[in-house]
Amino acid sequence: MSEIPFNLLLGALVFLLFPLAGGLLASKYKISPVIGYILGGILLHLFFSKSLPKEFINNFSIAGLVLLVFTLGLETNFTIIKRFGRFVLWGGFIQLMISAILIYLLSLLFGFNSLEAIIFGFAFALSSTAVVAKIIQERGEESSLLGGLAIGILIFQDLAFIPVIIILSSFGQAGSFVNLLQNVLVNSLKAVLVLTLVYYVGHKLVPWLFNRIAKTSREVFNLFVIVFILLTLSFFSLFDISILLAAFIAGILLGQTFEHHHIFSQIRPFRDLLAVVFFVYLGLTIDPGFVIGHIIPILGFVLAVILLKATVLLAIYLFFRFHTRIAFALAAYLFQIGEYAFIILLQAERNRSVRSDSFHFALGVVLLTLLATPFVIRSNDKIYAQIRKFIKKRLSFLENFIAYNLDRETPNIDVLALKNHVVICGYGRIGSYIGRALTLANIPFIALDYNLHVVEKAKKEGVNIIYGDPTEIDVLDYAECDRASILVSAVPNIYSQETIIFNGKKLNSKLVILSRVHRDEDRHRIKDLGAEVVVQPEFEASLSIIRRVLLWKGLDREEIARKIKRLKIEHGMI
Repeated sequence: MSEIPFNLLLGALVFLLFPLAGGLLASKYKISPVIGYILGGILLHLFFSKSLPKEFINNFSIAGLVLLVFTLGLETNFTIIKRFGRFVLWGGFIQLMISAILIYLLSLLFGFNSLEAIIFGFAFALSSTAVVAKIIQERGEESSLLGGLAIGILIFQDLAFIPVIIILSSFGQAGSFVNLLQNVLVNSLKAVLVLTLVYYVGHKLVPWLFNRIAKTSREVFNLFVIVFILLTLSFFSLFDISILLAAFIAGILLGQTFEHHHIFSQIRPFRDLLAVVFFVYLGLTIDPGFVIGHIIPILGFVLAVILLKATVLLAIYLFFRFHTRIAFALAAYLFQIGEYAFIILLQAERNRSVRSDSFHFALGVVLLTLLATPFVIRSNDKIYAQIRKFIKKRLSFLENFIAYNLDRETPNIDVLALKNHVVICGYGRIGSYIGRALTLANIPFIALDYNLHVVEKAKKEGVNIIYGDPTEIDVLDYAECDRASILVSAVPNIYSQETIIFNGKKLNSKLVILSRVHRDEDRHRIKDLGAEVVVQPEFEASLSIIRRVLLWKGLDREEIARKIKRLKIEHGMI
């Protein structure tokens, strides 16, 4: 066995140092590391373009891409789609179709040919699962209405990636538009037959087979997972179906097994490492000189795509009777172009379906929307508040339409005859539990929520609830905050909590306010604004578990109480 040449070791070190630096820099500014890896690839292109083994990197990037798509299929959670039903299925479908058509027209307007415009329409209509889902998890919004709805739409888009890849794979085979349609139809029928076969065989056979193999040994099971992935890829390649589609279907099949968490934990390290290579390869393919030289049209295209996608999302979910705050936030979460666009563009470039200049133009557009995503999501509440402030000041007719037709139930709510009651802001999981307890205790309360569907369901159950945004002082005024004794802020995001506390104290300085927070750094901020009690659900859950553990270990209740008190003091809760 010969030793590894020094030049190869040095090249690997240089190759990994750039994405490492990019990833660290991105994490420092709370941007997805994916952006840092791509920027690292761009810098590698600038300084070491001629010396890098691009063919070798390309092969590894394909492996990373296959594992990335495989784990997306493995993590696909159909329960979220079931939870939101038509809001995800119909909303996601309409959004994709309208966005694709509008971006197609926009691309023609910018001088791209019809084939390129179709590809851009498909590619740019999809949002970023990797970036947005990570931000939602970091903000602790997975269980909220906004977070759950956004993730549901992203999962729907993951599934929509299947027909997109099928259609795209037909482009390289087509000589004319008629041939293109024929190839799309043939490939679609072929995929339907294969998927049907895979479903009926896989639904019964795969879980049973993996359960049997898992009982042998861990090493054999891990090897079998790799063999199964390669077998699925080989099976699909016999029918000339995309390797990426095969990887996604393999992931969905294994996602139905009891062992899917173990499979993900074993595959993830390889996926993460090879996915870095893929994103660096993307950076290597971007021509910085071209992007800088065409920065004005690229920025114009980026702005147009953002406005188109955001407007489509806003219109769809306003039509579904969601509050303007939720619809706007959803648009802010999903306006960007996702990582699927890179996959589609690379395949189109290899098929020679897009010209070199168009390819680099599109890569620049995708990268800029991804760069903007963390900043827009972080500031979406402030942007919404500024837009509403401008509308109130300059467009009073539009403000009246929003306030009385979109964000408030009809007829308008009259003054309610209550006193010393509790106001619950947000009637989700936490708010509804509080409401149920108050009902059992015969304590009067009014709930406020801007999810019309939650409000309608609660009203059928006899809950005294108002449809409206609890951050608006007029809505709090309708709920008789000036005559209430307690306000509970159960909304998930910090900006809304701050606004509710400020407006609540403005209406009633003696109002006792209890608020929830997720992050430690937000607790002091909420206290300073005037909340008498600040509850951190994760911390309270840990205290409940600690009590039970210590009881099982035989400690007496007084000793447990002292230790719980000590933890609260250390955490700043006392």
